[in-house]
Amino acid sequence: MSRIACLWIPHFVAETMRESGEPGPLLVVEDGRVLDACAEAVGQGVSVGEPTSRALARCPDARVVPVDRARCLEVWEQVLDALALHSPGIEEARWGTAYLDAGGMAGLYGSEANWCQAVRAEVRHAAQMEARLGVAGSRFAAWVAAKSCEPERGYRIVEQPDRAFLSPFPVDELPLPEETLRRLRLLGIRTIGGFARLPAISVAEQFGPDALEAHRCARGADTHPLSGQRREVLEVQLDFDVPETGLRPLLDAMLAASQGTLARLDKSGLGVRRITLQARLDGGGTWERAAWVGGELGKAKLQTMLASLLSGLGGDGGGVASVCLKFAGLEPRVGLQLNLFAHAEGRTRLEETLRQLAQKHSPGCVVRARVRSPDALLLRDRYALEDVDP
Repeated sequence: MSRIACLWIPHFVAETMRESGEPGPLLVVEDGRVLDACAEAVGQGVSVGEPTSRALARCPDARVVPVDRARCLEVWEQVLDALALHSPGIEEARWGTAYLDAGGMAGLYGSEANWCQAVRAEVRHAAQMEARLGVAGSRFAAWVAAKSCEPERGYRIVEQPDRAFLSPFPVDELPLPEETLRRLRLLGIRTIGGFARLPAISVAEQFGPDALEAHRCARGADTHPLSGQRREVLEVQLDFDVPETGLRPLLDAMLAASQGTLARLDKSGLGVRRITLQARLDGGGTWERAAWVGGELGKAKLQTMLASLLSGLGGDGGGVASVCLKFAGLEPRVGLQLNLFAHAEGRTRLEETLRQLAQKHSPGCVVRARVRSPDALLLRDRYALEDVDP
């Protein structure tokens, strides 16, 4: 029986950007818009994607910080590495959300509850964040389970058929456009169960063929298999008979030892997400640094990155007894870069285009439709037009 888990870390970007022990609401912004917000700010009405000025009007005490994508990528990679210890397949959705192959985990861990606790503990250790897990037979049901679980418990396991589990949830949880949701409310269909009871042909006729995917989700028939694979890590290990004290000889030795790995990556058409350098010092201590690659890795690029990583090594004069270089996140070179909140980025680009048009012509020539009363029967009462500020 197929079992899929959804891991969800609420407000992942905001919690990543928060300094340790820092109190109060926090907004993470990019290009003048809210990319993510902490739970306290969301509780005061802040929405992802809205202008920073509007968010501050709702939450005036919030601290505003720009997003550090490199930092978010590093933390998210640590989470994925932690998940790889407990699942043979991982599929990323976006930062803070991933789907895991949970098939057979009850037998390996004694129960699915034990497995959920182990995964959450691993994520807590790796990223100091509290994750939520939902386990079901389909990915949509697993996502709803993760979003609806009790925060204190941190996981929810769907024992009943997915369709029965989903039935009482609001229809708004389905991946449907706002206009379709409005029409469903007008028809008196307010739950996923009510939508699932509609014949598929009626859904296609009334709401278009694109709504059929949501209809399958509502019926627990979202049968898309996970596309994720086991996260492979390649390692290059160097041990020195005499501790190496020079950074240049150390760099040359690592480059020479990495040639076989680079050739393998090139032959397989693979890119690398992250490289980690771990060194065991002659005095008994350890030293570790990591860097984001995010694509193709050749000799010149590796040399530059290793030189940057090694620049922070040294100071005790004891030398390096051994080094281990790890190449993590191996994936086809096409499509490596994660898209953080694609809907927010698309809206940002649209807003910038509208502002440029308003500057080129005049504010009154460019207007935007805003939903004023979504339940109104007449279009003129449902929407309002507002000018775009240049």
